[in-house]
Amino acid sequence: MDPMKKHQITAFVLSLALILSLAACGEKKPSLDEVEQAIEAGTLTLDDALGKGYVTQDWVDAYIEANSVPAGDKVEANKVGDFSTATLSGEEFTKADLGNVVFFAFADPADENAPAFFQTLVDAYEGVKGNGADIVLCTKSGEGNEVFADAPFPVILWNDSLKEAVGHNSGMIEDEEIHNTASWYVNGSFLSSWSIVIDRDDLVESAAAFAGMAGGIGGDAPAGGEAAGMVPMG
Repeated sequence: MDPMKKHQITAFVLSLALILSLAACGEKKPSLDEVEQAIEAGTLTLDDALGKGYVTQDWVDAYIEANSVPAGDKVEANKVGDFSTATLSGEEFTKADLGNVVFFAFADPADENAPAFFQTLVDAYEGVKGNGADIVLCTKSGEGNEVFADAPFPVILWNDSLKEAVGHNSGMIEDEEIHNTASWYVNGSFLSSWSIVIDRDDLVESAAAFAGMAGGIGGDAPAGGEAAGMVPMG
């Protein structure tokens, strides 16, 4: 091979290696604040964050300790106040119309994933009812709600009254990047983590679990293993 050509090839390989190296260095690792926001939104798990090197084990341990809220405090902090809104058909709907154990979902009809989110709720409904719970869907828009037509469960409208009633949880519901989300409402409070992806079978199983623990949270029955029930669905 011509020495000059060989030199040119070697120089090209070295240049390519340098470019690839710089590209790898340019991949920005998320900040701890970004990691924490992703975990709270449900788009990243602690295990994934640790496995990808975003956080250390010490950070994970500290996060778990800081977010381990006693069951009684969690119930009080996530309590839903009185509210008045309306169904899509115009009937009044208040807190008194909610059951004791409800998968309370919030959806944006303009989002491309809303039809699939809604269909999963519909598919799970009979199983959820059979396991002693219910489903209520709140639409976050006054338009485009034909996607929720013929729902077998109540579909209600998001308004200022409901926003005030859910307190700090309105931040999750109104987050512009989270179009569809839901949490288990048990005896007046949101008790599960917020889910942005739902699965029919998981939803039916969760219904049985939360219905079974309902008597021990804000009810008259002994509270056996109440903290264990406060987990994300799916």
